Amino acid sequence: MKVEFHDNPEEFYGLVNPFLVEHEAENNIILAILSTIIEFPEKYGTEKPVLVTVMENEDIKLALIRTPPFNPILSYTDDINTIVFLIEEFIKKGIQIPGLLGCKEIVKKFVELWCERKDLNYKLVMNERIYKLETVSKEALGNRENIIADKKYRDLILKWSREFIIEALPHEKEDSIIQSLERIKKDIEEGRIFLLIDDKKPVSMVRKAGKTPHGNLVNLVYTPPNLRRNGYATELVAHLSQYILDAGNKYCFLFTNLMNPTSNSIYQKVGYRPITDYDQYEFVKK
Repeated sequence: MKVEFHDNPEEFYGLVNPFLVEHEAENNIILAILSTIIEFPEKYGTEKPVLVTVMENEDIKLALIRTPPFNPILSYTDDINTIVFLIEEFIKKGIQIPGLLGCKEIVKKFVELWCERKDLNYKLVMNERIYKLETVSKEALGNRENIIADKKYRDLILKWSREFIIEALPHEKEDSIIQSLERIKKDIEEGRIFLLIDDKKPVSMVRKAGKTPHGNLVNLVYTPPNLRRNGYATELVAHLSQYILDAGNKYCFLFTNLMNPTSNSIYQKVGYRPITDYDQYEFVKK
C-alpha cells in the first residue's frame, strides 16, 4: 500500500474520478467539492486543499479530501484495512485533524484507531443519511411558482440561511456561520438558490449545490417555522430535482439529519431513496 499526497485538484480529480464514480452516491460530497474548487478555487477558503490517495499497485483503494479548516472527508472503500495505512502516514507526517466525515462503518474504524494512537476521545457530532433520486414523484410537483433567486432576495436568503444553520448546526461558531454566508452570497450570484412563491411571496428555499459526474447535490432546504406544514419544501425540492434531471443528469443527491424525521419523510415523498448513513465526528482531548 502506498499513500500519496497531491497538489493539483484538477489532476487529482482526473485520477480519482473513476474510483469515486463506482460509488457515486456514497462519494457525492467529495465529487461535488472537487468540481467546485476546480471551478472556484477559493470558494471554501484560500488555504490549499489536502488531497490524498491510498493505492495498492496502480489501484486506488481510498481517497480523502480536506478543505481547511473543515473536517476531512473519507471516500467509500470496500477495503477498510486501507485506513490503517492512511493513519500511519498521517502520524508519520505529523498531520493534525479536528474531526472526520464519511460512511458510517468506514469513518468509525478510522476514528477508533486514530484516537487510540493519538490518545484522544471522539464525539459524534452529526448522524446523516445520503439519499439518491432518479425519478421525481409527480404527486410532489405542485403548481406554485418557483424561481431562481436574484439579488433582490439577497437579504431574505441570508436571513433564512443564518436561521437554517443555527437550527441544523446549533453548535456552529459565529465565524463559521459568517464564512458560510459569504459562500451563499456567491451562490446567489451564480443562480444556485431557488425560491418557492406563494401569494406573490417567497415561502421556501433550496440550493442547487455541487456537481457530480452524473448528478447534483441538493441542500440548504429551508422553510421558516411559521410557514411549515404547507408542503412548500416538498414541492420546491421536487421542482429543483426535476430541473436537475431535465438538464441531463441521472441523479440528485441530498443529506438528511437522522434526528429530523420530518425532513426524511419529505424527501421520500419526492422520490429520494436512502443509500447509506454518513457520520461526522470531532476529536477532543481526554
